[in-house]
Amino acid sequence: MRIPKMVWAGVVAALAAALGATAAHGAGQYESTLDGHPSVTRYVSNDAPFVVFGVTPTHLDGQGGPLTLTFIATDRLEQVNVFPFVRSAPGGQAVMRSKVACGPRDAGSWNCSVPVADLLERMDSSEGQLGLRIEAQGELHDLRQHSTVIVTLPVRRRSPSL
Repeated sequence: MRIPKMVWAGVVAALAAALGATAAHGAGQYESTLDGHPSVTRYVSNDAPFVVFGVTPTHLDGQGGPLTLTFIATDRLEQVNVFPFVRSAPGGQAVMRSKVACGPRDAGSWNCSVPVADLLERMDSSEGQLGLRIEAQGELHDLRQHSTVIVTLPVRRRSPSL
């Protein structure tokens, strides 16, 4: 059963209102107020039919399990790529890993597993951030249908037991 585009448009409008996107960190950047604290979701641009619903877990203790990215495609997405990275402090130098392909995807709700163990091992301090730079593209020939979303999560490694 195919859901009409107008229904999806209504769902997206309701979701956007519920998220209460507010301007933050400069023009054109938005933070969701329901972003799974302590993680932070920032929309750098949002012109693809794409909404990040969340990332779990929302913080890490340095263990190497994968993250799960949950997103909604309100129409077909030709590409969804995730670029995981770590850094010692917000705004600090990032170590980025190669992309994880999470698409193409038809309209609907989707989960994507993002391995991060290798990145966590490369952190040079006991505290820092793990981030996901998510690039979503609607129709490939229409460059205006592109979204960039950055999700950051705090990482605090446990001290070794004595």
